[in-house]
Amino acid sequence: MHDITLWPSVGGVLEACGREHALDVAHLARRAAPALRIDPEVAYVAGLLHDVGKISVPVDILGAERALSASEWTLVRAHPVEGEGLIRKWWPDAPLAVLHAVRHQHERLDGQGYPDQLRSLPDLTALIAAADVYVALREARPYRGVQESAEILRGEPLPAHVISAVLDTAVPCSASRVV
Repeated sequence: MHDITLWPSVGGVLEACGREHALDVAHLARRAAPALRIDPEVAYVAGLLHDVGKISVPVDILGAERALSASEWTLVRAHPVEGEGLIRKWWPDAPLAVLHAVRHQHERLDGQGYPDQLRSLPDLTALIAAADVYVALREARPYRGVQESAEILRGEPLPAHVISAVLDTAVPCSASRVV
């Protein structure tokens, strides 16, 4: 599965798009994958690459501590499609499940996600979505309790069995972080 031509580019992309976040999502996805009968290495790669499309979003927009304008939000919402395109370019034989997970990580079962307003998700895509939300919750508010983060994740319109797999495998990494 690992094409050597892809990996030299990944390091720079991870630095630009949030290395720690990508690694935390990848590790959590790999741990939860067996409960969902997903290949842990495929889950890890999907987690690692899920935000590569953010490389196309200006840094000042990604790091903005203010409400984004409509045009800025459009750029941010385009990152999953950009990411899928980059992976197809870098890794022509990338697993279709990884491409789907990258493109549809922000989809939700209620059809309110993006970019395609899907109403069903394969387990790998839902796993990356749930791991991404959980890790983001833990990063954004380190003082937020694990229980509060779990309750917020349970409220996401994602498959309950996937959310359970993520929460069952989230483990303490340090005094302030749980992934």
